[in-house]
Amino acid sequence: MKTLVTYQSKTGFTKKYAEWISEELNSDLKEIKQVSEKDIANYDIVIHGGWIMGGVINGFNKIMKLNPKKLIVFGVGYTPKDKVDIEQLKQANNLGETPFFYYEGGTNPKEMGFMGRTIVKMVTKEEVTFKDNTDKNAIAKLIEAVSE
Repeated sequence: MKTLVTYQSKTGFTKKYAEWISEELNSDLKEIKQVSEKDIANYDIVIHGGWIMGGVINGFNKIMKLNPKKLIVFGVGYTPKDKVDIEQLKQANNLGETPFFYYEGGTNPKEMGFMGRTIVKMVTKEEVTFKDNTDKNAIAKLIEAVSE
């Protein structure tokens, strides 16, 4: 099966997961802004990853408009996985039966912008410093889902 991993990353954590997934599956990897409907038509499976802000998986609407044959989605957010309501995220993004995986990212103040830093500071009540909570082992279930 020919597989493409697409992503939209702001702070680098989503890109890191996309690279790991692409490497494990020996698939092509493209940033979402580089992908067209013609590109998508060449793949049996498209895996899209986007950073999450306010419950929205960035780039998901664009990938849906490109009509992939089979789609798997992952979202990367600051919130620890055990504190995330996966069903609520799926509903908020109209994922339906699309397989979805959530991964914890971190904070990268240099890339977050003023609003991003302000929101995280309000939520955590802490200064925003660089934190990388990514975990390569977390992608195992997604890799398994693609292999089935």
